[in-house]
Amino acid sequence: MQGRRVEHDPGEVQEELNIERQAAYILSIKNPEAGSPPGAGLSEREEAHYPKPVERQFHGRRFASEDPHLLDYEGAEFILIGARVDPERAYGVDIETEHETARNADIFRHLKMSPREHPIGPLIKGEWQ
Repeated sequence: MQGRRVEHDPGEVQEELNIERQAAYILSIKNPEAGSPPGAGLSEREEAHYPKPVERQFHGRRFASEDPHLLDYEGAEFILIGARVDPERAYGVDIETEHETARNADIFRHLKMSPREHPIGPLIKGEWQ
């Protein structure tokens, strides 16, 4: 498990997504083959299209949480599930938090994006642009 810490108070983005300043979440990635309830999720055309070997990682389940690399595909859908108040004690794990800024945010490297070319206000300031 890994944590992120942001120095500013929650902004508009965090408030609209109900993301607390400090909280624990479990990330689950949706299996596009499992379908969605009516009115939820992306259309079939917009959903992620995983190669067969990657698709097998879902093991026929609706969601997978083991591999965050499943998010590397356009159209990947995920949900954040609020975890217990004290996950370190509840699950017996160490969560290392890192202070993250636009300069050291590894999200840009992972997504092969330049922060100069893409708006980062929602990520850093918590405000929609």
